[in-house]
Amino acid sequence: MESLGEEDLEKLVLDYIEPPITVLDHVEKSSTALLTLQKIIEKKGEEEKEMEEKVKWFIRRKRLSYKGDEEKQDVMEKLVSKLRSDGYNASIYRTSWDSSIDRRGGCRMFRCARKYEYIEVIVASDQDGDEGSKQRLMIIDLDFKSQFELAKQTKGYKDVTQMLPTVFVATEERLKRVVSLVCCELKESMKKEGMSRPPWRTTRYMLAKWLPENRRRVSGSENGSWSMFDDDDGEAVGI
Repeated sequence: MESLGEEDLEKLVLDYIEPPITVLDHVEKSSTALLTLQKIIEKKGEEEKEMEEKVKWFIRRKRLSYKGDEEKQDVMEKLVSKLRSDGYNASIYRTSWDSSIDRRGGCRMFRCARKYEYIEVIVASDQDGDEGSKQRLMIIDLDFKSQFELAKQTKGYKDVTQMLPTVFVATEERLKRVVSLVCCELKESMKKEGMSRPPWRTTRYMLAKWLPENRRRVSGSENGSWSMFDDDDGEAVGI
């Protein structure tokens, strides 16, 4: 997958809005963000709807809950086991990446390693195409909403994050659009609150949690390899 720059990622949201919307003030901008986010979240393919229903049904049926990393890991393993028993190619993946690297003067001035886990499922696509395009990658995140929480935030950003689901099931494309939009609002919120945005709050590094080039499979297969950042013992990104 070709790497995208910060501006390219944030343009994913702007490209999604048709026709172009002229933003006049912060109130209209906030309303536009909410409407656009709602449109992206609700615009699901049939395979996404089916997978989301399966995941939520299983969690309700088994009365599964989780508050920490260990409990979340247990729920993910049970969910993957259920999906594989239903014939799905499902696995748990762990991403590992640097949240900030400064190579000025040939030295790393700051480094904060991050790790994150989620579920990937290969599903049959509801779109026509050749054999290769009849399969799509589905991402299942059991703790999606909390990844965008801020201790200090504007009302506009709070409204945006409240719309986010805790359990998020989406294709890579739809996930990128949601993350890009929310990160645009996060940037604006921190600016209005007089806060500087750390590297791990940028669109690029927020998306790194789900990017395939940073991942390795940790459950569902014996194969898989670590990312280029797997040699560190950085802090885990918790719930």
